[in-house]
Amino acid sequence: MLKRRRTHQFKRNTAQTSPNRRRVMTKNSHKKVLSRRKAFAIMQMDEIAYKEETAAQSS
Repeated sequence: MLKRRRTHQFKRNTAQTSPNRRRVMTKNSHKKVLSRRKAFAIMQMDEIAYKEETAAQSS
């Protein structure tokens, strides 16, 4: 599973900034989260495909 990232420093940084900067920071971090989820899903799909491939070859 995906490991949780530490968010304490991020929350502190966003709490002490202007609203516009806060929006930009949250948008950027959300993009990172989405890309990590996508990469994790691709890894899972590759793993499943590899298992199916090896099972088909052994039988």
